[in-house]
Amino acid sequence: MNFVIFMAGAVLMLVMGLRATKARRTLITKGEKVEALVAGTVHTRDGVSLALEFTTPGGSTRRLPYPVPQKAKGFAQGSHVTLYYDPLKPEKVYVQGDKSVLGAEIIYYALAALLLGLGVVLQMMQ
Repeated sequence: MNFVIFMAGAVLMLVMGLRATKARRTLITKGEKVEALVAGTVHTRDGVSLALEFTTPGGSTRRLPYPVPQKAKGFAQGSHVTLYYDPLKPEKVYVQGDKSVLGAEIIYYALAALLLGLGVVLQMMQ
């Protein structure tokens, strides 16, 4: 029974990793790419976020919140970042170089591999 639980966990982590990778890659390939200014911070329901300000291809100015990366190097107020966003769903945003997003994907895949390995070891011990 433990084998099934570990395999289910491995599959779940793999699916989560694939969804995160697909979402990021979709924004990069199909979203709008703009240069954004880190205009400061704003308080959102999720806590403190960076306020990223940019001009859309249509010429209007937008300001989107982006969760403050843990290692916010290069995200200082007044700096410029490359931003990918979905114009139809502007809450879907990816800032190029945000290592926390890439780190989360790596953690999903590492957990999938670990759970798979533990499940195989448990199965072999029986």
